[in-house]
Amino acid sequence: MVNIYTNEEYSKSYTELIEILKYFSKSDLMKIPKNVLTRYIRDKDNSYNFSYNPDLDIDEQSVSKLTQILLANLYIKYFADENEQEYIKNKDKEELSLIEKQKQEEYNIETIFNKRKEKFTNTNNSGITSLTVVPDKENLLKRVFYKIKQLFHLT
Repeated sequence: MVNIYTNEEYSKSYTELIEILKYFSKSDLMKIPKNVLTRYIRDKDNSYNFSYNPDLDIDEQSVSKLTQILLANLYIKYFADENEQEYIKNKDKEELSLIEKQKQEEYNIETIFNKRKEKFTNTNNSGITSLTVVPDKENLLKRVFYKIKQLFHLT
Protein backbone atom coordinates (compact mmCIF):
# COMPACT_ATOMS: atom_id res chain seq x y z
CA MET A 1 0.00 0.00 0.00
CA VAL A 2 1.26 3.39 -0.94
CA ASN A 3 1.22 6.05 1.75
CA ILE A 4 0.82 9.69 0.84
CA TYR A 5 2.57 12.00 3.27
CA THR A 6 1.75 15.64 3.93
CA ASN A 7 4.23 18.52 3.74
CA GLU A 8 4.09 18.75 7.53
CA GLU A 9 5.09 15.10 7.86
CA TYR A 10 7.97 15.66 5.44
CA SER A 11 9.10 18.72 7.41
CA LYS A 12 9.18 16.76 10.65
CA SER A 13 10.97 13.88 8.96
CA TYR A 14 13.58 16.26 7.56
CA THR A 15 14.14 17.55 11.10
CA GLU A 16 14.61 14.00 12.37
CA LEU A 17 16.85 13.15 9.42
CA ILE A 18 19.11 16.16 9.97
CA GLU A 19 19.47 15.23 13.63
CA ILE A 20 20.44 11.67 12.68
CA LEU A 21 22.86 12.88 9.99
CA LYS A 22 24.75 14.84 12.66
CA TYR A 23 26.13 11.51 13.86
CA PHE A 24 27.45 10.51 10.41
CA SER A 25 31.12 10.88 9.66
CA LYS A 26 32.21 13.79 7.50
CA SER A 27 33.34 11.41 4.74
CA ASP A 28 29.87 9.82 4.67
CA LEU A 29 28.14 13.21 4.59
CA MET A 30 30.31 14.17 1.61
CA LYS A 31 28.67 11.33 -0.37
CA ILE A 32 25.30 13.07 -0.14
CA PRO A 33 24.93 15.90 -2.67
CA LYS A 34 24.81 19.39 -1.17
CA ASN A 35 21.52 20.23 -2.87
CA VAL A 36 19.86 17.29 -1.10
CA LEU A 37 21.19 18.35 2.30
CA THR A 38 20.24 21.96 1.57
CA ARG A 39 16.68 20.92 0.78
CA TYR A 40 16.44 19.00 4.05
CA ILE A 41 17.70 22.01 6.01
CA ARG A 42 15.50 24.48 4.12
CA ASP A 43 12.30 22.43 4.47
CA LYS A 44 12.71 21.16 8.02
CA ASP A 45 10.24 22.02 10.77
CA ASN A 46 12.06 24.48 13.05
CA SER A 47 9.44 24.21 15.79
CA TYR A 48 9.72 20.41 16.03
CA ASN A 49 12.21 19.16 18.62
CA PHE A 50 13.78 15.78 18.08
CA SER A 51 16.71 14.23 19.86
CA TYR A 52 18.53 11.18 18.61
CA ASN A 53 20.50 8.79 20.78
CA PRO A 54 23.19 7.03 18.71
CA ASP A 55 23.53 4.34 21.38
CA LEU A 56 20.02 3.07 20.69
CA ASP A 57 18.70 1.38 17.57
CA ILE A 58 16.41 3.43 15.33
CA ASP A 59 13.53 1.04 16.04
CA GLU A 60 13.89 1.76 19.75
CA GLN A 61 13.45 5.50 19.22
CA SER A 62 10.51 7.60 18.10
CA VAL A 63 11.71 7.95 14.50
CA SER A 64 8.85 8.21 12.05
CA LYS A 65 8.29 5.70 9.26
CA LEU A 66 8.89 8.43 6.68
CA THR A 67 12.28 9.24 8.22
CA GLN A 68 13.20 5.57 8.04
CA ILE A 69 12.19 5.52 4.37
CA LEU A 70 14.28 8.64 3.68
CA LEU A 71 17.29 7.07 5.43
CA ALA A 72 16.87 3.89 3.42
CA ASN A 73 16.73 5.90 0.19
CA LEU A 74 19.89 7.80 1.16
CA TYR A 75 21.63 4.51 1.87
CA ILE A 76 20.56 2.95 -1.42
CA LYS A 77 21.49 6.00 -3.51
CA TYR A 78 24.71 7.15 -1.89
CA PHE A 79 26.20 4.50 0.39
CA ALA A 80 25.38 1.07 -1.02
CA ASP A 81 27.75 -0.48 -3.55
CA GLU A 82 26.50 -1.83 -6.88
CA ASN A 83 25.98 -5.36 -5.55
CA GLU A 84 23.86 -4.12 -2.66
CA GLN A 85 21.87 -1.85 -4.96
CA GLU A 86 21.22 -4.75 -7.34
CA TYR A 87 20.22 -7.00 -4.44
CA ILE A 88 17.80 -4.37 -3.11
CA LYS A 89 16.28 -3.80 -6.56
CA ASN A 90 15.75 -7.54 -7.00
CA LYS A 91 14.20 -7.80 -3.54
CA ASP A 92 11.85 -4.93 -4.37
CA LYS A 93 10.87 -6.57 -7.65
CA GLU A 94 10.13 -9.84 -5.85
CA GLU A 95 8.00 -8.09 -3.24
CA LEU A 96 6.12 -6.10 -5.88
CA SER A 97 5.47 -9.20 -7.97
CA LEU A 98 4.23 -11.04 -4.87
CA ILE A 99 1.87 -8.16 -4.07
CA GLU A 100 0.70 -8.08 -7.68
CA LYS A 101 0.09 -11.84 -7.63
CA GLN A 102 -1.95 -11.50 -4.43
CA LYS A 103 -4.01 -8.74 -6.02
CA GLN A 104 -4.61 -10.86 -9.13
CA GLU A 105 -5.79 -13.75 -6.98
CA GLU A 106 -7.98 -11.50 -4.88
CA TYR A 107 -9.55 -9.75 -7.84
CA ASN A 108 -9.67 -12.74 -10.20
CA ILE A 109 -12.96 -12.59 -12.10
CA GLU A 110 -13.77 -16.25 -11.56
CA THR A 111 -13.10 -15.97 -7.85
CA ILE A 112 -15.33 -12.91 -7.57
CA PHE A 113 -18.15 -14.58 -9.50
CA ASN A 114 -17.82 -17.78 -7.47
CA LYS A 115 -18.00 -15.78 -4.24
CA ARG A 116 -21.06 -13.93 -5.50
CA LYS A 117 -22.64 -17.18 -6.67
CA GLU A 118 -22.02 -18.78 -3.27
CA LYS A 119 -23.38 -15.73 -1.53
CA PHE A 120 -26.46 -15.74 -3.77
CA THR A 121 -27.13 -19.45 -3.27
CA ASN A 122 -26.60 -19.18 0.48
CA THR A 123 -29.03 -16.27 0.83
CA ASN A 124 -31.59 -17.65 -1.65
CA ASN A 125 -32.27 -21.04 -0.12
CA SER A 126 -35.97 -20.41 0.35
CA GLY A 127 -37.07 -23.64 -1.31
CA ILE A 128 -36.56 -22.59 -4.93
CA THR A 129 -33.96 -24.85 -6.45
CA SER A 130 -34.09 -23.72 -10.06
CA LEU A 131 -35.64 -21.03 -12.12
CA THR A 132 -37.02 -21.54 -15.59
CA VAL A 133 -37.62 -18.81 -18.09
CA VAL A 134 -40.81 -19.11 -20.08
CA PRO A 135 -40.55 -17.09 -23.26
CA ASP A 136 -43.44 -14.84 -24.13
CA LYS A 137 -44.53 -16.32 -27.45
CA GLU A 138 -46.92 -13.54 -28.31
CA ASN A 139 -44.26 -10.94 -27.77
CA LEU A 140 -41.83 -12.94 -29.91
CA LEU A 141 -44.39 -13.23 -32.71
CA LYS A 142 -45.06 -9.50 -32.56
CA ARG A 143 -41.36 -8.75 -32.90
CA VAL A 144 -40.97 -11.09 -35.86
CA PHE A 145 -44.03 -9.60 -37.53
CA TYR A 146 -42.66 -6.09 -36.92
CA LYS A 147 -39.33 -7.02 -38.51
CA ILE A 148 -41.11 -8.39 -41.59
CA LYS A 149 -43.05 -5.15 -41.88
CA GLN A 150 -39.78 -3.20 -41.68
CA LEU A 151 -38.33 -5.28 -44.50
CA PHE A 152 -41.23 -4.41 -46.79
CA HIS A 153 -41.32 -0.81 -45.59
CA LEU A 154 -44.86 -1.12 -44.35
CA THR A 155 -44.23 0.74 -41.13
